[in-house]
Amino acid sequence: MQEPSRFAKPWSARAAAVWAFAFAALNVFWAFGGTTGAHPFEQQPDPLLLPANLGAALVKVLLGLLALAAVAPWGARLPGLLVSGVNVAAGLVMTLHGLFGLVGNALVLSGALDLGRPVTHWYWYFVLVWDPVWLLGGVLFLLTAAVARARR
Repeated sequence: MQEPSRFAKPWSARAAAVWAFAFAALNVFWAFGGTTGAHPFEQQPDPLLLPANLGAALVKVLLGLLALAAVAPWGARLPGLLVSGVNVAAGLVMTLHGLFGLVGNALVLSGALDLGRPVTHWYWYFVLVWDPVWLLGGVLFLLTAAVARARR
């Protein structure tokens, strides 16, 4: 077993799991019509939101479990490539999603990118809340992958 980087510690796997489970709970809440005022799709109900949100919740629960598998004793029974590989893939997707959203939305807000429609408060909301939350999740899952790799 090698030593993980100084930033990749077991807390990162637990934090990644909490991130995933919290997001899964939010998806279930949204699936059944819950509203928070935190996302524009809440204002335009769509029958596809139920299966889409339940599917997203399932994926996030599985990601949370695979994050915990990086540090939990029962995780040693899973293939190391599965645990570290899924955490790397999830971390990269989340990080890129957060970065592209942050840059794209910031360009719209600055006027450097004109989408041909009015700039609403949602762009600020995404830049200040959602995009950083996705970046945080990505970093946590990438740190978790480093922990998983070091444990194998």
